[in-house]
Amino acid sequence: MTTYESFMNDASMHRTIPIFQSFYTDTLTPIHMFNALKDEAVYMLESHDPSSPWSNYSFIGMDPMVEIQEQDESFQITDFQRETKETEQSFKRAFNSVVNSLDVKTSNVPLPFKGGGVGYISYDAISDYEPVPRIEDGDLQLSNYHLLFCQTMIAYHHKTKEVTILSFARTDDRGTLEDIYEKTIRRIEKIQQQIIEKNDLTDLLLPSDLPENQKVEFTSNYHPDDYKADVEKIKEYIRSGDVFQTVLSQRFQAKTKRKGFELYRVLRKVNPSPYMFYLKFNDVEVIGSSPERLLEVQEGRLEIHPIAGTRKRGATPEEDQALAEDLASDEKELAEHKMLVDLARNDIGRVAEFGSVDVSEYLTIGRFSKVMHLISKVTGQLREEISPIDALISAFPAGTLSGAPKVRAMQILSELEPTPRHLYGGGILYLGFDGNIDSCITIRTMTLTGEDLYIQAGAGIVADSDPEMEYQETINKASALKRTIELAEQVFETSREGVETK
Repeated sequence: MTTYESFMNDASMHRTIPIFQSFYTDTLTPIHMFNALKDEAVYMLESHDPSSPWSNYSFIGMDPMVEIQEQDESFQITDFQRETKETEQSFKRAFNSVVNSLDVKTSNVPLPFKGGGVGYISYDAISDYEPVPRIEDGDLQLSNYHLLFCQTMIAYHHKTKEVTILSFARTDDRGTLEDIYEKTIRRIEKIQQQIIEKNDLTDLLLPSDLPENQKVEFTSNYHPDDYKADVEKIKEYIRSGDVFQTVLSQRFQAKTKRKGFELYRVLRKVNPSPYMFYLKFNDVEVIGSSPERLLEVQEGRLEIHPIAGTRKRGATPEEDQALAEDLASDEKELAEHKMLVDLARNDIGRVAEFGSVDVSEYLTIGRFSKVMHLISKVTGQLREEISPIDALISAFPAGTLSGAPKVRAMQILSELEPTPRHLYGGGILYLGFDGNIDSCITIRTMTLTGEDLYIQAGAGIVADSDPEMEYQETINKASALKRTIELAEQVFETSREGVETK
């Protein structure tokens, strides 16, 4: 617990002071805690793949105090507590304005994320930084940028079962400093009481088979013939030397009465991943399970993990090893992976100290719960004059979802794809008050607006691509999310209340 003496000392130098309390649990899970706070919680960020070395923490945010949202090509900053609004003309200036206004004391709590902005940057935001035309025929009225800065956050460590509740005391609130400190302590104690007293849910049971009446009807923004024709157009661009690869995607839409948290609970069971997220914003809910980092910045150290090349996990250790060896010798998979490593080196090289860019891991087999991937690690040291946000934009969007060279590939996609991508291919992220960033590529993601649910998937088009096979690849990639939706329809339509206990 942060002491009153420590708070008073920090309050003499900063306007916003983190106060935290930690405890251990053997029965609570992040899902229990979010459910207990579901009327107040606005996001959950998790690493939830027991097989992944990156799976350590879950974060829950509540009590939004400031919001950044892009509207009409400007950035509106709303301070909910102060009931004030201001406008900036760039994302970087808006973020810096919030950080400077709040003047947060950096917490000494040992967490990778100690508070800051959580949200998304859409793929279409790239038009703010590169000569990529916007697709104007948009049927979804979503911001290209949306961040929430929460006053209160819960962190859960999956291995130690330690729970940390962190709440920010704003010294310019009404009342004396002692009143502000006591109010924050009471808030932490109330949250602890809520998550313990509402720990009364049973397990979420998922059926192995779906009845036909639970199949969900999806429509696409692409007619199959149009998609295949656009594959041929991309191959023409490849033959003319414009690009090496372009990732052509299609979007699927369905109706659902399911809530975002219900979909997230099922997705968490069906497809655990190093990057799982549920954002509950006023105009949209975002539910996803991404395997791939976009960019991490920790104390100025930059890191990207290019992922390309996939095999399912084997049923036995022998089969698993055979599949890994097959993946490691697949020339097409290796060529695509090497291209993405080169893109990552270029992205980091633009903002890193000279000579610091390093491929510290190359073509290793990363094993996850259901699949294995070829993974490399590209690192570098951020130059002193470059901000972490500049580094994020340098890596944005991921080559995995655009192509190579990136800018020309994105220009071709703007010409061919029928609707804006919105969140697909962009990034889900936290931007810490301390300058640290972690972000993932927005794939394997559901976007929910009212009862309209959207998912999107793409295929990497190369010189020898077969249009029918590439079209089918987009169908296959979307199938896991479609199954998640269908399972949620069955489980929650029959009013089975429950929650996983692992």
